[in-house]
Amino acid sequence: MSEVLVVHVAASALEPIFSEILAALQERGIESDFFDASAPLDPQFADKKVVIDIGGWGRPEHIEAARAAGVQLWQVVGYGLDHLALDEVMASGIPLARIPGTSTAIPLAEHAMFLLLSVVKQANLARPALMEQHFFDGDAGELRDKTMVILGVGASGRELARMARGFGMRVVGVDILDSNAVDLDALGIDAYLPISSLGQALAQADVVSLHLPLTSRTRHTLNASTLAELKSGAIVINVARGPLIDEAALIEALRSGHVAGAGLDVFEVEPLPLDSPLLGMPNVVVTPHWAAATRATMTRRAHMAAGNAARVLSGENPDYRVLPEHL
Repeated sequence: MSEVLVVHVAASALEPIFSEILAALQERGIESDFFDASAPLDPQFADKKVVIDIGGWGRPEHIEAARAAGVQLWQVVGYGLDHLALDEVMASGIPLARIPGTSTAIPLAEHAMFLLLSVVKQANLARPALMEQHFFDGDAGELRDKTMVILGVGASGRELARMARGFGMRVVGVDILDSNAVDLDALGIDAYLPISSLGQALAQADVVSLHLPLTSRTRHTLNASTLAELKSGAIVINVARGPLIDEAALIEALRSGHVAGAGLDVFEVEPLPLDSPLLGMPNVVVTPHWAAATRATMTRRAHMAAGNAARVLSGENPDYRVLPEHL
């Protein structure tokens, strides 16, 4: 019997990440079983040392079964922990690990820039205009000399900063660090403000892009009040987590024209309801939570997860462990 259980309990697609994980485990000579949601829990977790949780959707009953079985690692394949029964994992004593943000920094930054360019260059209007033979009369914007405010200067935020500066943009970073502790060159930004000065940052933003983790502190970072502080005519980009934005407030700001456009890969409710006003707004470009869904990302994540499984099975401590102070 194998010592690794691969768990997938979300409604999202299983492939190709499942195949990538199996291949990465097999490269290390590790056998695994796949969780069956219709079968009893306890026998499936019995004798398992590692649980690999695709997407981090483990529920309290799964955590309890793992605790009772003596599981030595709950490995989330992903960075976000907002779907996981986090309190139960931390209380169980099972070491929790996740995949670091570096695994998705490039695709998230690329997707944020793709959304921004799609909004600025009026991608939603291009095909209808072409089909109606409306040539030569576009009214697109430009990025050079504009100010981008990046909320969250972790791995993807820093990657986006490098891309934005390549377009000739000025980049302001905002995060929880004290401003005196920030090395602008190391972060690849032109200026920095702590989150306590968010309003000051938003007032100068032509673009604001969100790259924060979702926590009780960051939920609705952009709301009716903070959106009102945003420079009029700015563009909002979100490739992180939907609830970082009060969606109703954003829709109202878009309708009023205070926010000129938005590029969104994530939403407060997912899948995005088909009656959402966002789908009918020509100045809003939306994608279905695809920013990190590249094959290269899945390969990186699979190898990191399999590597941690190998460490634990050989008696070593896992990498990327989540400790209480991280939360």
